Amino acid sequence: MPESEKKNIFYIIDKNAPDYQRIKEYDKHIIQFMSIRHMIYVMAMKVCIATDSTPHLYLWRTKPSIIRKNIKKRRKELFLQHGVTALKQVHSIFGAKSASPMRYYVTTSKNEHDIIVSEFEYAPEDVPIVGFCRWDVLEDKSSETDKFILLMPTWRSWLEEVDDSIFVDSDYYKNYSALLTDERLAEKLQKSGTRLVLYLHPKFAEYTDTFKDKVSENISYVPFGERSLNELLMESHMLITDYSSVCWDELYQNKPVLFYQFDYERYNLAHGSYINMEKDLPGDRARDLDTLVDYIGEYIDNGLTIKPEHEAMARGWFAYRDHSNSKRTFDFLKSQGL
Repeated sequence: MPESEKKNIFYIIDKNAPDYQRIKEYDKHIIQFMSIRHMIYVMAMKVCIATDSTPHLYLWRTKPSIIRKNIKKRRKELFLQHGVTALKQVHSIFGAKSASPMRYYVTTSKNEHDIIVSEFEYAPEDVPIVGFCRWDVLEDKSSETDKFILLMPTWRSWLEEVDDSIFVDSDYYKNYSALLTDERLAEKLQKSGTRLVLYLHPKFAEYTDTFKDKVSENISYVPFGERSLNELLMESHMLITDYSSVCWDELYQNKPVLFYQFDYERYNLAHGSYINMEKDLPGDRARDLDTLVDYIGEYIDNGLTIKPEHEAMARGWFAYRDHSNSKRTFDFLKSQGL
């Protein structure tokens, strides 16, 4: 990017947030969240480049205000997305005719582009296939001397902000507790020298301690914010998830993913998906604990490498596998006169 362009790019963050330490070298281009400067620059912006809707530029879930109304009125947004749009239906939130429509919707492949055009009703020219900027920094940092499997299930809308007593009585807690304490799994991990690391979704971070008595010699958990998820994904050898789009970050690195979908019917009824998860997932799928543990053992025996058929399926979701996603995104914006 030309230096002349960089001077007009700014990042909004609360400088008391831990993540500020990772970007403070760019301090001249960082604006303190909810400062007067923040208000002025947001009102004057030409485009908002973000992973969520423009209301997040201001205090979330606040009462209507002049600033909030003008943010919505003035916005032109390039949506970087949370993750590849495939496993969870979100067109009611981010669709062209929804409450939070975008101007431009970044995608990673023709597969995803077609979903956004058909289901979200965006014009094809507003849905660039450029890849995710954040993937530019991904590199395989897994070590042969420290093999570990990352376990990162997503949240459940029906369990958000419930009391601990309700959470520990849920199928979610019972199924993952059973996995963490499974004797066959413990034996396989111990004999192979493999670790299993649990990292809960941020929306469930408050429940992390409910799993603290499930840890053992080869099983641990990482509280949210203690380690960068990006680093964990790069250092891991395999991922176990359920419906989370974090699977694509792992697959982008050509690493295997196991899908544990014990509550598939309820999840599908609550959220739905854009692909058939019974046959089109780029990874093995387990509906029960025994099958999942069998698959984990199989992958450990095969060196935690992705299967050829899953690699081929994943390839269809990545138009590019390079370090130029940010450049393509920038070039697209310039092509729109921004």
